[in-house]
Amino acid sequence: MRLAVLSLMVCVGCAGAVRPEAQTAESIVRSQSAPLALVDAKTGKSMDAEAFLAALRTKRVVYVGERHDEPLDHGVQYAILKQLHRYEPSLAIGMEMFQVPFQEPLTKWSAGLIDETVLRRETEYDERWGFDFGMYRPILEYARSRGIEVIALNAPRELSYAVAKDGLSSLSPEQASALPELDLADEQHRALFDTEFDIGDHAAEDAIDQYYAAQVLWDETMGSRVAQALARPAGPQKMIVFAGRVHVKYGLGIPDRAAKRGARPYAVVLPVTEAELEAELKRPPEERAADFYWTLEG
Repeated sequence: MRLAVLSLMVCVGCAGAVRPEAQTAESIVRSQSAPLALVDAKTGKSMDAEAFLAALRTKRVVYVGERHDEPLDHGVQYAILKQLHRYEPSLAIGMEMFQVPFQEPLTKWSAGLIDETVLRRETEYDERWGFDFGMYRPILEYARSRGIEVIALNAPRELSYAVAKDGLSSLSPEQASALPELDLADEQHRALFDTEFDIGDHAAEDAIDQYYAAQVLWDETMGSRVAQALARPAGPQKMIVFAGRVHVKYGLGIPDRAAKRGARPYAVVLPVTEAELEAELKRPPEERAADFYWTLEG
């Protein structure tokens, strides 16, 4: 098994090699380039692949943040998924990229009952998410080939748009009754939202509050979905969750909200550049955005 662990560090090309122009986003994801370093945020020190995976295996949920349009981030997700699944056969994948009403086609996909064309059509992927499907194809194909459950995490677009546009009070009684419990009073989460989106000078206070309520709706929906999946009697024992950085940084979005519902312990992994890592390590350990950093080349 040690060889399997160490394979996480194997680089398909030399770490410093020039990326061929012919490479696609999908091929970058599949290449699984080795990290320049794996860093434990608590200590600020590098760790080897074996220690990194051993630490992740102690968690019930592993969150890997992403920049949606960055193939290297998805390559990190793909690499971690494959290595965790070697040790955790009862592992499910939670994905922000799919909305809750479209769980059925994802279930059919994992069972090998539909192909990619049907999956994209029946989840309305291209209309509702729209980022290059090739960046997610390796992850989804790996899940399908091994029967791994893929769980749609995100709130329906219609619901989040309605909240952002007109506020929670605009929802019908039926819509409101379907909402998870929303914690709108988390000051740290609100501060993160204000910093990340920086819309304070561009909208009225009521409008900003509505945008924030939509953000909380996303995070609470995704957190509740993670917790519900893990609480099922015959459900997965562990999950790996792929979502945008802002949803997982500092644990303030999905992770803490899922943890309040029982989905704990958890760890947050962020793919970062060397410059980002340097900035993170200048912060006190308790103020760092993740538990572990995977440093990207380039």
